[in-house]
Amino acid sequence: MKTPVIVFSAGQLIEFHGSGKYFHILTAADPVSVELKRSDAVIATADNVGRGYKNKPAGGFNGFSIKSATAQSIQIAVGDGDDEYNQVTGSVDIIGQQGAFSEVQKSVTNVNQVVAAANALRKYFLIQNNSAQVLRVTVDGVAATATRGIRIQPGGYYEPIGRVPSGAINAIMELADATANNVEVIEG
Repeated sequence: MKTPVIVFSAGQLIEFHGSGKYFHILTAADPVSVELKRSDAVIATADNVGRGYKNKPAGGFNGFSIKSATAQSIQIAVGDGDDEYNQVTGSVDIIGQQGAFSEVQKSVTNVNQVVAAANALRKYFLIQNNSAQVLRVTVDGVAATATRGIRIQPGGYYEPIGRVPSGAINAIMELADATANNVEVIEG
Protein backbone atom coordinates (compact mmCIF):
# COMPACT_ATOMS: atom_id res chain seq x y z
CA MET A 1 0.00 0.00 0.00
CA LYS A 2 1.18 3.48 -0.82
CA THR A 3 0.05 6.61 1.06
CA PRO A 4 1.44 9.62 -0.85
CA VAL A 5 0.74 13.26 -0.04
CA ILE A 6 -0.22 15.27 -3.14
CA VAL A 7 0.04 19.07 -3.32
CA PHE A 8 -2.53 20.85 -5.53
CA SER A 9 -2.80 24.40 -6.84
CA ALA A 10 -6.32 25.80 -7.16
CA GLY A 11 -8.19 24.12 -10.05
CA GLN A 12 -5.41 21.59 -10.75
CA LEU A 13 -6.11 18.12 -12.23
CA ILE A 14 -3.45 15.47 -11.61
CA GLU A 15 -3.39 12.14 -13.50
CA PHE A 16 -1.82 9.01 -12.04
CA HIS A 17 -0.87 5.76 -13.78
CA GLY A 18 -0.49 2.53 -11.89
CA SER A 19 -2.68 -0.33 -10.80
CA GLY A 20 -4.57 -0.87 -7.61
CA LYS A 21 -7.63 -2.50 -6.09
CA TYR A 22 -8.27 0.03 -3.36
CA PHE A 23 -8.45 3.86 -3.30
CA HIS A 24 -8.99 5.95 -0.15
CA ILE A 25 -8.71 9.69 0.62
CA LEU A 26 -7.02 9.91 4.01
CA THR A 27 -6.81 13.68 4.39
CA ALA A 28 -8.33 16.57 2.44
CA ALA A 29 -9.17 20.03 3.75
CA ASP A 30 -11.60 20.70 0.88
CA PRO A 31 -13.64 18.44 -1.43
CA VAL A 32 -12.06 16.95 -4.56
CA SER A 33 -13.29 15.05 -7.62
CA VAL A 34 -11.94 11.57 -8.36
CA GLU A 35 -12.06 9.32 -11.44
CA LEU A 36 -10.82 5.74 -11.35
CA LYS A 37 -9.86 4.29 -14.74
CA ARG A 38 -9.21 0.96 -16.37
CA SER A 39 -7.62 0.90 -19.86
CA ASP A 40 -8.23 4.69 -20.16
CA ALA A 41 -11.98 4.23 -19.56
CA VAL A 42 -13.56 5.82 -16.48
CA ILE A 43 -15.00 3.08 -14.26
CA ALA A 44 -15.88 5.18 -11.17
CA THR A 45 -16.52 8.88 -10.57
CA ALA A 46 -16.95 10.77 -7.32
CA ASP A 47 -17.51 14.54 -7.20
CA ASN A 48 -17.01 16.74 -4.15
CA VAL A 49 -15.71 14.01 -1.85
CA GLY A 50 -13.32 14.45 1.03
CA ARG A 51 -11.54 12.62 3.82
CA GLY A 52 -12.90 9.12 4.24
CA TYR A 53 -13.99 8.51 0.63
CA LYS A 54 -12.93 5.04 -0.52
CA ASN A 55 -13.59 2.80 -3.46
CA LYS A 56 -12.73 -0.83 -4.23
CA PRO A 57 -13.93 -1.34 -7.82
CA ALA A 58 -14.38 -4.96 -8.95
CA GLY A 59 -11.44 -5.82 -11.17
CA GLY A 60 -9.34 -2.94 -9.79
CA PHE A 61 -8.05 0.08 -11.72
CA ASN A 62 -4.86 1.03 -13.59
CA GLY A 63 -5.07 4.79 -13.34
CA PHE A 64 -6.92 7.63 -11.64
CA SER A 65 -7.20 11.38 -11.64
CA ILE A 66 -7.93 13.86 -8.86
CA LYS A 67 -9.05 17.46 -9.31
CA SER A 68 -9.04 20.05 -6.54
CA ALA A 69 -10.80 23.41 -6.84
CA THR A 70 -8.61 24.82 -4.07
CA ALA A 71 -4.92 24.86 -3.26
CA GLN A 72 -4.36 22.09 -0.71
CA SER A 73 -2.40 18.99 0.20
CA ILE A 74 -4.24 15.69 0.37
CA GLN A 75 -3.10 12.21 1.34
CA ILE A 76 -4.43 9.10 -0.35
CA ALA A 77 -3.97 5.37 0.10
CA VAL A 78 -3.71 3.05 -2.92
CA GLY A 79 -3.42 -0.70 -2.36
CA ASP A 80 -3.17 -3.91 -4.37
CA GLY A 81 -4.84 -6.30 -1.93
CA ASP A 82 -7.79 -6.35 0.40
CA ASP A 83 -6.01 -4.13 2.89
CA GLU A 84 -7.59 -0.92 4.08
CA TYR A 85 -6.23 2.12 5.84
CA ASN A 86 -8.57 3.46 8.52
CA GLN A 87 -7.41 6.53 10.34
CA VAL A 88 -9.30 8.01 13.25
CA THR A 89 -8.71 11.61 14.22
CA GLY A 90 -9.81 13.45 17.31
CA SER A 91 -9.95 12.26 20.86
CA VAL A 92 -12.08 10.04 23.02
CA ASP A 93 -13.07 10.96 26.57
CA ILE A 94 -14.27 8.19 28.84
CA ILE A 95 -16.57 9.72 31.41
CA GLY A 96 -17.01 8.22 34.85
CA GLN A 97 -13.91 6.05 34.86
CA GLN A 98 -11.78 8.25 37.05
CA GLY A 99 -12.06 11.02 39.56
CA ALA A 100 -12.24 11.67 43.26
CA PHE A 101 -14.22 9.34 45.51
CA SER A 102 -15.52 9.93 48.99
CA GLU A 103 -15.89 7.09 51.46
CA VAL A 104 -17.75 7.58 54.73
CA GLN A 105 -19.12 5.35 57.42
CA LYS A 106 -22.64 5.99 58.67
CA SER A 107 -24.43 4.77 61.76
CA VAL A 108 -27.86 3.71 60.53
CA THR A 109 -30.61 2.70 62.97
CA ASN A 110 -34.29 1.90 62.51
CA VAL A 111 -34.97 5.61 61.82
CA ASN A 112 -34.68 6.85 58.22
CA GLN A 113 -31.70 9.03 57.41
CA VAL A 114 -30.09 10.53 54.33
CA VAL A 115 -26.79 8.69 53.76
CA ALA A 116 -25.87 10.59 50.56
CA ALA A 117 -27.22 14.03 49.66
CA ALA A 118 -28.55 14.71 46.18
CA ASN A 119 -25.65 15.15 43.75
CA ALA A 120 -26.26 15.87 40.04
CA LEU A 121 -22.58 15.17 39.30
CA ARG A 122 -22.54 11.72 40.92
CA LYS A 123 -20.99 9.13 38.58
CA TYR A 124 -20.54 6.24 40.99
CA PHE A 125 -22.28 4.97 44.11
CA LEU A 126 -21.90 1.95 46.41
CA ILE A 127 -23.43 1.24 49.79
CA GLN A 128 -22.40 -1.76 51.93
CA ASN A 129 -24.28 -3.16 54.90
CA ASN A 130 -21.83 -4.02 57.69
CA SER A 131 -24.63 -4.66 60.20
CA ALA A 132 -26.11 -7.92 61.41
CA GLN A 133 -29.54 -6.50 60.38
CA VAL A 134 -31.15 -6.04 56.93
CA LEU A 135 -30.62 -2.55 55.47
CA ARG A 136 -33.25 -0.82 53.30
CA VAL A 137 -32.12 1.83 50.78
CA THR A 138 -34.16 4.19 48.56
CA VAL A 139 -32.61 6.06 45.65
CA ASP A 140 -35.51 8.34 44.68
CA GLY A 141 -35.21 10.84 47.55
CA VAL A 142 -38.19 9.34 49.40
CA ALA A 143 -37.66 8.06 52.94
CA ALA A 144 -36.77 4.40 53.39
CA THR A 145 -38.94 2.35 55.75
CA ALA A 146 -38.73 -1.12 57.23
CA THR A 147 -40.87 -2.28 54.30
CA ARG A 148 -39.82 0.13 51.52
CA GLY A 149 -36.49 0.24 49.72
CA ILE A 150 -33.88 -2.05 48.24
CA ARG A 151 -33.10 -4.85 50.72
CA ILE A 152 -29.40 -5.32 51.44
CA GLN A 153 -28.62 -8.39 53.50
CA PRO A 154 -25.93 -8.31 56.25
CA GLY A 155 -22.52 -8.12 54.55
CA GLY A 156 -24.14 -7.31 51.19
CA TYR A 157 -23.93 -4.19 49.07
CA TYR A 158 -25.79 -2.22 46.40
CA GLU A 159 -23.92 -0.77 43.42
CA PRO A 160 -26.04 0.66 40.57
CA ILE A 161 -24.81 -0.37 37.14
CA GLY A 162 -25.32 1.90 34.13
CA ARG A 163 -27.31 4.86 35.43
CA VAL A 164 -26.40 6.19 38.84
CA PRO A 165 -29.07 7.93 40.94
CA SER A 166 -28.50 11.66 41.41
CA GLY A 167 -31.16 12.24 44.10
CA ALA A 168 -30.81 11.89 47.86
CA ILE A 169 -30.20 8.33 49.03
CA ASN A 170 -31.95 7.24 52.23
CA ALA A 171 -31.34 4.22 54.45
CA ILE A 172 -32.90 2.48 57.45
CA MET A 173 -32.39 -0.83 59.27
CA GLU A 174 -35.44 -3.13 59.27
CA LEU A 175 -34.80 -3.79 62.97
CA ALA A 176 -33.05 -1.63 65.55
CA ASP A 177 -29.26 -1.70 65.42
CA ALA A 178 -27.13 0.54 67.63
CA THR A 179 -23.82 -0.56 66.10
CA ALA A 180 -21.69 2.47 65.20
CA ASN A 181 -20.50 2.91 61.61
CA ASN A 182 -22.49 -0.08 60.34
CA VAL A 183 -22.90 1.23 56.75
CA GLU A 184 -20.14 2.13 54.27
CA VAL A 185 -21.02 4.71 51.58
CA ILE A 186 -18.76 5.37 48.58
CA GLU A 187 -19.54 7.89 45.86
CA GLY A 188 -17.66 9.65 43.13
